[in-house]
Amino acid sequence: MPCLFSSDYEPGKARLTYSRRTMTLLAADCVALFGTMFLVGILRVLTGGEISLSQHVPLALFLLVAPIVNAFEGLYSETPPALPEELRMLGISTSIAYFSIAIFLFLGRADLPSRTVYLYSWGLSLGVVPLVRHAVRSRFSRRSWWGVPTVLFGSGELIPRVEAYLGKHDEAGLRLCARFISPACPELENTSPDVPEPQNSLKPLYNRSDLESFVRFYPQNCALVIMEKDAPLACRQELIDLASLLFSSVVLVPEDLSEGEVPFWVRPLEIGEVLCLKVRQNLLDPRRLALKRGMDFALSLIGGIAILPFLALIALAIKMESRGPVFFRQSRIGRDGQTIHILKFRTMVRNAEEVLQNYLAANPELRQEWEADQKLRNDPRITRVGALLRRTSLDELPQLWNVLWGEMSLVGPRPIVEDEIVRYGTAFESYKRVRPGMTGLWQISGRNDLSYKQRVHLDRFYICNWSTWLDLLILAKTLPVVLGRKGAY
Repeated sequence: MPCLFSSDYEPGKARLTYSRRTMTLLAADCVALFGTMFLVGILRVLTGGEISLSQHVPLALFLLVAPIVNAFEGLYSETPPALPEELRMLGISTSIAYFSIAIFLFLGRADLPSRTVYLYSWGLSLGVVPLVRHAVRSRFSRRSWWGVPTVLFGSGELIPRVEAYLGKHDEAGLRLCARFISPACPELENTSPDVPEPQNSLKPLYNRSDLESFVRFYPQNCALVIMEKDAPLACRQELIDLASLLFSSVVLVPEDLSEGEVPFWVRPLEIGEVLCLKVRQNLLDPRRLALKRGMDFALSLIGGIAILPFLALIALAIKMESRGPVFFRQSRIGRDGQTIHILKFRTMVRNAEEVLQNYLAANPELRQEWEADQKLRNDPRITRVGALLRRTSLDELPQLWNVLWGEMSLVGPRPIVEDEIVRYGTAFESYKRVRPGMTGLWQISGRNDLSYKQRVHLDRFYICNWSTWLDLLILAKTLPVVLGRKGAY
């Protein structure tokens, strides 16, 4: 939604408009919290239990603690945190609210109401609150009042990338309206073919007077400052000074850290008046790794038992279509570089390698496609049942055994074969630090529609940014992606 300068601008009306986003998210949190408790209470009554409204209604008011904590954590600000971090914060605030109820009951020595209601409400709220927030963002993020009017400062290759991203992701909360062009900052030519061209739809601002005019029209605003690595010092200083002086919110984007060299989980640290970034090494924390392994074991055991009849039906379909074993074992590289043997449903004919070589010999134009990504869009080796299993990723369900055995994780980098090590380059050292996963960022980000370089980047990003909340987010997104079959072949 483009920004427009209006001659009938009213500051009070503009501030009220910008606060709609905060009020909408606040209402979503309250509806999710109170609605979950209400529904759990109704279910208890329907199943023969009893509810005392005189006890539960006053205690339900403690749920307001969660929105208060969310406000202090900045979850109603114009720029939301990364999704894993938002999940973590929402989980903490929801738990604090229910913990407040528990403390009140303990200190008040009152008659205990139904503890089942509070236990189930707390557990369900941990998932319902983020889901309702996501639905609200999807519904309203394209409205003009959702995003904060933003001016883009700086130049360089990162500019078109930022424009393209924010143009497609309204939920980020930053609505690009204008770009400040300073004579102290010479424009650099875009020399990278992988970087999209600028949209050229942003209103140019050339001096401080233009910036002040923008700020008057949009009192709630943001400055997005690209800290170009090759820019003169005078340019950088001018951009920071102007942005800090005029804008209510300022976001600094160092261009030399834009390629993922620095992990996401960092916090600012000052050493001798020098800004530093402290990296949180989650993968070296044995407590977090134990929690991840515990989640893998419990979820794969429960899930495996639940879908056992479904696995039997798939095995029967494979047997009925073609001769050969139901399962297929393949050597892959696991944690610490160890060779593991992952289990899959067989999706190819028995003489798959022979069929592939004959096909490539007859169609030499497809050899380049095979050598680029080790995949063919129309692979002649795949059976009809196998094609369905691959499109839906059902062929990978037997890997639950690998997860139970401790060779794989539910979430992690895509398991690779030995020939792919050279393609990972320096990223292979990071790859070896974790167990490969049944699903991961690659699977929910486009799968086979992505290049191999993008796949390696996603694996490295996951390893550097790993957290329990990121795993939960990926697991939650996996099912919709699988059902949508995007990038699957």
